[in-house]
Amino acid sequence: MIFWKNQYNLLVKNPLTTFSGGIINNKKNMLWKVTVIGRPNVGKSSFFNMFTWHKIAIVDDVAGTTRDIAEFEYTDTDNDLTYILADSGWLDFGSKVDEVAEDIIERTDLAIDDSDLLIWIIEYDKLTELDEKVLKLIQKKGFKNYIVVANKADNENKQMEAWSLAWRWELEFFPVSVSHNFWIRDVKRYVAKYLKDKGLNYLVEEHDDSFVKLAMIGRPNVGKSSMINAIVGKDRVMVKDMSGTTRDSVDTKFKYEDTDFVLIDTAWIRRLSKIWTRNVENWSVMRSERALSRADIVAVVVDWFEWIVQQDLSIINRVLEEKKWLIVVVNKWDKVLNKEGVNKETMMNRYINYLQEKIEFIPWVSVIFTSAIDKKRVNEILERAREIKVERHKRVKTGILNNFLEQVIYKHPPTGNKKSHSPTIYFGTQADTNPPKFVFSVSNPDHFHFSYKRYLENRIRDNFWFEGTPIIIEYRWRGKNTGKIK
Repeated sequence: MIFWKNQYNLLVKNPLTTFSGGIINNKKNMLWKVTVIGRPNVGKSSFFNMFTWHKIAIVDDVAGTTRDIAEFEYTDTDNDLTYILADSGWLDFGSKVDEVAEDIIERTDLAIDDSDLLIWIIEYDKLTELDEKVLKLIQKKGFKNYIVVANKADNENKQMEAWSLAWRWELEFFPVSVSHNFWIRDVKRYVAKYLKDKGLNYLVEEHDDSFVKLAMIGRPNVGKSSMINAIVGKDRVMVKDMSGTTRDSVDTKFKYEDTDFVLIDTAWIRRLSKIWTRNVENWSVMRSERALSRADIVAVVVDWFEWIVQQDLSIINRVLEEKKWLIVVVNKWDKVLNKEGVNKETMMNRYINYLQEKIEFIPWVSVIFTSAIDKKRVNEILERAREIKVERHKRVKTGILNNFLEQVIYKHPPTGNKKSHSPTIYFGTQADTNPPKFVFSVSNPDHFHFSYKRYLENRIRDNFWFEGTPIIIEYRWRGKNTGKIK
């Protein structure tokens, strides 16, 4: 069984992992995990990003910016091995801990238990009370597999000063400077040696276009994280009954029936007018944009009871601009059915008609009514995504397309504009897939009325389907009028 567990391009073959009906059962992660821990604002996320050479973890001066466990499947090409590097949330032992903080601390605690090696980050010149509490937590758990990395040792003098702290522990100690990338290679060498001495020897491979990369996006508090939890069958993403709790994008790789998926959860998407309020929110929106660009299929989650608001339309427009496959997931369907006297088919048809009025520019959109809480019809999202992927890669033979085009033009000749009343199409071909792109050789692209592209698109969909995916239609001027379709 091929399974997951990273944010980017690598897989591990895991015979102990099974997936059935949307449920993942993972007895033991085949890749070993190295987790970065430490008190707030000590440089954990900066270290994580420098170590992996990817800006994955959000870095901000605000304590507690890391609100979920960011993971990266790191391949050490120098030592020919791969392992999971995790950036934990903060470990804060203050008296005032809110609900979200409690959830983050609990996740960090579980990440420690699930780790094979800990990298404990401190500052080179001091050991604070919070650092002492982190150490006590490690010792309380009886965890002996950890090393100390003393950050901000920017020169040799500071490095020597850092060694004055090393006598406290009989374990590996590394003074480093994350901001200058000093001595981090020493940490990598030690981690590689430690894991190889433990017998790590796993083969990894890159995934290709056979994977369906599905992103769940939407405005805050519509149920994106709950929907992902329902699909993968475990509490992979932090879920609280408040808007804006998901900051970091989290990927989950899995196999559904005979198809390999990468489920991409995005950070919350704010209205553009509110991005400036905190720099970390700006980061989150940038991460969402990046996740959108990485996805193949985008499921826009909306709330049944709030209908379609302007922010939903803005998100859909971004999906269209990126030429992504589109599914509208209408969440909280269970609450609709729980009302007395509700006819399911009537309510569905009414909502679909409403959607067609709101987003009439995309009549090909797939609509799925689900309940993340009850996990009803969530697998239909995966089934529809598989179908759309087939449509996305479908190709129409040139001969069949031109026979079809001849009939279409006969029924409705090209409509001209003020520049010309008789524009001409000579022939057409499907130039590309993913997304489908049709190129039509014409007398002059500027002579066609804008509405004729819509007509061609509608007829192509009527005959060749292409459900759930945008179609690109391009006029290409060929100059000389030869080979005309009559």
